[in-house]
Formats: sequence, structure tokens, C-alpha cells
Amino acid sequence: MEAVAQKTSVYFEEFNARQHTLGTWCEALQRRGIEAFEQRGFPGPREEAWRKTNLKPVTDAHFPLAEGKGAAPQGLVARLGEVGDCYRLTFVDGRFVADLSDLAGLPSGLTVTPFSEYNEQAPERLVSALGSRANVESHPFVALNTAFFVDGAYVHVARSARIEKPVAITHIITADADGRAVYPRLVVEAEEDAEVRIIERFIGDDETTTLVCPVSELSAAANTILDYSRLQEDGSNIINIGTANLASQRDTSLRGAFVADGAKLARLDLIADLEGEGGEIDCNGIYLTDGRQFSDFHTWFNHRVPNCYSRQRFKGILQGRSETVFDGLVKVFECAQKTDAVQENRNLVLGKRAFAHSNPRLEIFADDVKCTHGSTVGELDEEALFYLRTRGISVESATGMLTLAFAGEIVDMFRVPAVRDHVRDVLMHRLGVADINVGAIL
Repeated sequence: MEAVAQKTSVYFEEFNARQHTLGTWCEALQRRGIEAFEQRGFPGPREEAWRKTNLKPVTDAHFPLAEGKGAAPQGLVARLGEVGDCYRLTFVDGRFVADLSDLAGLPSGLTVTPFSEYNEQAPERLVSALGSRANVESHPFVALNTAFFVDGAYVHVARSARIEKPVAITHIITADADGRAVYPRLVVEAEEDAEVRIIERFIGDDETTTLVCPVSELSAAANTILDYSRLQEDGSNIINIGTANLASQRDTSLRGAFVADGAKLARLDLIADLEGEGGEIDCNGIYLTDGRQFSDFHTWFNHRVPNCYSRQRFKGILQGRSETVFDGLVKVFECAQKTDAVQENRNLVLGKRAFAHSNPRLEIFADDVKCTHGSTVGELDEEALFYLRTRGISVESATGMLTLAFAGEIVDMFRVPAVRDHVRDVLMHRLGVADINVGAIL
């Protein structure tokens, strides 16, 4: 009887056919990634965590790996300065570009290096950290990224180092990556008693249809302050499906700022693990959608030890016929007594055919905790709108001002001043109030 050959996916075939450009230090991990994807495949519509995310634009096509770095247009290059003075690491179509980076004058205790500079020998601490947080077995897009990343950023902060100037990692997508996939990767390790600010940003060409599949792993050791800002500002046709993995240890303050403003389809899976007593993870996010955009935030906050503190505050502004999802889980393990957790999701629906899904959840297995969650989906306050109209303000401007006030509560919580100012400017232009002296009117 003749054996029947088992069919393999196009991604498995692509992995085996391509030339691997990074050193042998990551070969085993990348092989593990493609085998995990081959075994699991893309998630189906019956999987609870994915049933509201329409993955047909991904599953109905094959996105081969982008072949090389394209020529970044001057308009995108000019945007590198929008987040102020930073140590800068820039990737174009998934590959490091030295000419667009600025790592001059790195202080003692700070290492910022692209993976591609390590050749055959990477530091043992990077080899150990890479893939230690992101789960290739359970998450198909983590598996794909792990199999196909061709470069990445490694940031290491030594013990007791205090880094005042932010480190900005920017991923630029060009027209040369149209119809292809890009797999950004970031690893951040902050040792004990350190302090650092990380900005990760995604920008791209509006006419380009690219699958951007990033994975970020950030770990903060005891008594550390780590600020992480993730600005997803992709071009309007891009698909961005990523994961961010945060881990805090004893007496750590890990603070996140998340912005989704761009892409045709965007999803972020945010996994936060509180693993040391006295640890704090505080994440604030804003998402803006228009037209037929789709934006999805899925969060998992795991309180694994006692006496920890977490906050999630996410707000959405929906215009046009856009659709958003916020699905958040706070899980308190049996041993995690004295947990203090808050989860909030508020949505402002400006488009008559826009739709917001909101599903905050708690799973509590301890009996001495303080946990709350809340969710709202609504429209603008008609009385406030009427008040502004009586002061001679147009409907468009009044709507923009009230929406800016709604978003401003979240933006004011962003800890990095340059990020806060940039996001506020984006909001004001997006809402049509950039030329109005809002303070004088209110």
C-alpha cells in the first residue's frame, strides 16, 4: 500500500527553502517556531480569543517574507523626529538601517544592538531571553515571527543604570514590502535598580498591503522603572498583528502607553506577568479608528504572587464604519493575596455605523483581593455639545474638542513627555482642533 504524503503549509515550505541570514545561535529557536506553527496553524473563528477578529485577509493569502530593505521615502524618514531626542534604532522592512539610526553617545550601562550585528555569536543573556516570554506553542503569530524574523533589537540596561534619554525603535514599512510579511522583534532587559524608557513605533506607506507581525519581550528586574510606549501608526492598508509580553519582579514599576492609530486591521495581544511582590504594571491605551478600520486589544494580566498592583485603562474613539474590540482578563492566582487590580474600557462612538465590542473579565482564585472592572460604550454628551455651540463654535470643532477631552485623560497618563506631546498633536489634527486655542475656550 502506497503511503500518502502529508501536506505542509506554504510557510513551512518557505522556511525550509529560504536562506537563513542570522547566526546559528537562533537556528534551534526558529526551527521550533515553524514547527509550532505547522502543528497549530492559524486560529479559527471558533476559538474564543479570535472569534471577533476577521483573519481572512491573512489566511486567504500567502505573505512571503520581505526580500530586503526598501528605500524609505523622505516623508517617513522625516517622521523619525516626531518623538523627540532619543537614542534611535531604525529598521526598514524588518532590517536594520544604520544611516537612519543614531546610537552616538550611549551612556555606560546601556546596550542597544540589532541582532544582525552579532553574526555567529550572540550574548548568552540575549540567547536566554529571546523567546522566554513569548509562547510559540500557544500563539500562532508568535510562532510565525519566531520562525521568520531576520533581525531585531536588543536593549540591555545594566544594574543601577539610570537612562534618562528614551530609546526609540522604529519599524518603517515601504512599498517594496507590498504583499509580503515583516517580522519585527524586540527584547528589552532591565536589571535590578535600573531605569529606562523604551519607545517602539510602527509607521508605513499608505498604499502598501503588508503583514506586520511583531513580537516584543520586556523584563524588568527588582526595583526597576521601565516605561514602554508602543505607537502603532501604520499605513492605512497594513495588517499589524502583534504581541507584547511584559514581566515585573519585586518592587518593579513597569508602565505602558499604547496607541493604535493606523492599519486596516490591527491587533495587539498584551500579556503581563506580575512575578515579584510589590510589583506594579500600569498600562494605558488609546485607539482611534475611521472608515472600515478594525482594531483589537486583547490583554491578559496575570497576578502570580501576593501584594501586586495592576491598572488597565483603555479608551477608543470610533468614526466611520470602523469596528473595535477590547477583551481584557485579570487573573488572580490562588497564592496572590492582597492583589489590587483595576480594568477599565471606555468607548466613544462617533460614527453611526461604528461598533465597539468591550469584554473586561476577572478570574479570581484568591479571597483577599481588591479587583474592579468597568466598560462603557456611548456617544457625546448632547448638553456639552449644545453649550459649546452657544459660544459660537462649529459642530465639527465642538465635537473635536469634546473628543479631545475624552482622550486627554488617557494621554495625560503617558509618562514619556515626548510621547505624550506627539500623541496629543496627532489627536488634535485627527479631530480637526489643531488651530483652536482649546484652553482659552474651555
